[in-house]
Amino acid sequence: LAPKGRLHNVGAVLEPMAIPAFSLIMGEKSVAGSPLGSPALTATMIDFCVRHDIYPIVQEFPLDKVNEAMAHLEAGKARYRIVLKMS
Repeated sequence: LAPKGRLHNVGAVLEPMAIPAFSLIMGEKSVAGSPLGSPALTATMIDFCVRHDIYPIVQEFPLDKVNEAMAHLEAGKARYRIVLKMS
């Protein structure tokens, strides 16, 4: 983060985040989080992502592999989001 920068995580994280407290204090930086934003905030975040070419990280499965995708999810092996792709 830049000096006086802010990091705001929206949604859950899979693992604990290592936060360098001294760097935050000396750089006047902040870290915050929220489980979900309002519809207006969500629209603002989507606009920001479009402007800055930010894309979600997903695991794709073809629709005909829906059972494998569900087994992957139920086994706790899913990383990020699982997307069933229809093509």
